[in-house]
Amino acid sequence: MADAKWFGIDFGTTNSAIAFYDGRELQRPTVDPGSANPLVLPSLLYIDRQQQPVAGTAAAQRYLQNETGRRAAWEKRRVGEIEVVTSSFSYVQTVHALVDTGAQGRLLQYIKTALRDSGYDGTQVFDRFYTIDELIALILRPLKASAEQQLNRECQNVVMGRPVKFSADPAVSERAQEILYKAARLAGFADIRFEMEPIGALYFYHRTSPQRELALIFDFGGGTLDLTLAEVGGPTPPNIIATLGVLVGGDDLDRRLMQYLLKYFGGMPPAGRRASLTRALPPDVLDLLENWQTMPLLSRPHFLKILNEYRADNPTAIDALLTLVTRNLGFQLFREIEQTKIHLSDAPLTELKFNYADIHIRETLTRYKFEDLIAPEVEAVDSGVRQILHEAAIDPDRVDVVLRTGGTSAVPAFTELLADIFDRSKIRSLELLTSVVGGLAIAAHEDRAAHEDRRPSPAYEAIYPKNPATVITEIQAETRQDYELYEFRIGAPCYLDFPYRVSRIPVALSALPAIRTAQADKGEVAEEFLCFQLARSATIYIAYDADAAHVPHWLDSFRREPGSVEVDQLGTPRLFKVYAKEFPAGRVTLGGNRAAGSAGNIFMNYLIIIRSTPAG
Repeated sequence: MADAKWFGIDFGTTNSAIAFYDGRELQRPTVDPGSANPLVLPSLLYIDRQQQPVAGTAAAQRYLQNETGRRAAWEKRRVGEIEVVTSSFSYVQTVHALVDTGAQGRLLQYIKTALRDSGYDGTQVFDRFYTIDELIALILRPLKASAEQQLNRECQNVVMGRPVKFSADPAVSERAQEILYKAARLAGFADIRFEMEPIGALYFYHRTSPQRELALIFDFGGGTLDLTLAEVGGPTPPNIIATLGVLVGGDDLDRRLMQYLLKYFGGMPPAGRRASLTRALPPDVLDLLENWQTMPLLSRPHFLKILNEYRADNPTAIDALLTLVTRNLGFQLFREIEQTKIHLSDAPLTELKFNYADIHIRETLTRYKFEDLIAPEVEAVDSGVRQILHEAAIDPDRVDVVLRTGGTSAVPAFTELLADIFDRSKIRSLELLTSVVGGLAIAAHEDRAAHEDRRPSPAYEAIYPKNPATVITEIQAETRQDYELYEFRIGAPCYLDFPYRVSRIPVALSALPAIRTAQADKGEVAEEFLCFQLARSATIYIAYDADAAHVPHWLDSFRREPGSVEVDQLGTPRLFKVYAKEFPAGRVTLGGNRAAGSAGNIFMNYLIIIRSTPAG
């Protein structure tokens, strides 16, 4: 591996970066010339109505230019179908939603935090659904392209950074890492390894430390705080003693500042009036104001009616709120909030000003006030640092150096917290936005990621084989011999004989091998219609027409899976229920689409998706 070309990538909640290390020189390419730090790409994604994506600073500029200040124009539109399941019956229901027809594009931020949600598969952007691995790939691709162009080398190998934990639930963390793997593959990488982000920062420091030290890596980014205790420096490789993830990040601090500003939008009684004379806005309204991406929902007719009912009590605040949500100003306001947070890291006070039509915010914020607002987050961080020391049975006095990295680690409250636990002289600041990615590249070169406990990629390579024909062979249908393998993704043609395409899937099925069948075979009744060989045991998923009143008897032994698949039948969406069953290695036989037991209006032939079981 040391002779191979490997990139390190830090896909972050707020910023992302890429690096390359050849054993002598660490190179961090320019990835966003328009950014304040051109070595990092803001993890922003803007997708327009033509489904053209733009990432980074350009995404923010496009959104501000096209969307900020315009009025929302909501219309009811059909967006798809869902299956409603009860204990005794199920049915398919057409789903309509209010759509902002004036939008020219959609801006997505904090994509990484969606990996914490086990129920999140992706999002609809106008007339196309994107699985979350596709969204992440749209951030990774420009990183890869920029690095290859500037380094004049093509590279398909990458060490991806990941938090110590995405979630308190290990299953959610495993799911999140698998999604990252699929995203990296979709971005063009073939050999994909993982390393915890604080280990990257550790390697960055280890490379320049001539003597052995006990270090605490304090990696505090936009989404999570990652802590690592390790012995670093000198001629021997780092020795990891303990790691811990704390689910708090810089975006939580932004939300605290927004909560403070809710007084300008009806979040508390205006000055000089008794609370008894002013009704508080409903909690569901205030909750939507804590995230700029949910603010526009308040411009929908249902919420506008509610807000207008409160206007008589507090016209100034409600007019400001109506302007905020109907003119798509949330992103711009949160940019000011973020700048305020940054200024308070350098100065004891700053002024937050935001003026637009009915909005007139002028707030002098002191560092003391800010620290009071973020007290819950400070407490969580303090608890995390003390927990990792306790679990490792290490007294703070034994720690030689505390290494801060990540943008949020620059907030003085956290520097003071560390100084209270350790001696202030021990605290060092690494390059806040690029030390992790630099360390990931170094770790890749020094073969760190090749250890079995650090390289889950081989297991994923069994599930998502580069050549599915090594796992699935001898495909034979009774009617024709050209059934073929393909990768199950949004936009993939799913039949040999009709141009129908996959339009919506659970992310769990994304990128798995699938067998492309023939729609003309939808009426086949044979009990043994399709056969193929499995080189290893696998779970076989069958997506069956949801309009069926009953599936064939050969499907009765399959279990019903959550979620559904949608196929675009030349503009008509067709919904499929998903069924699954485990099969050992060897010959698999499936029945026809209309075999005995099937009943109802069955318009589409079934789809076949296969998830191989990794060895061991």
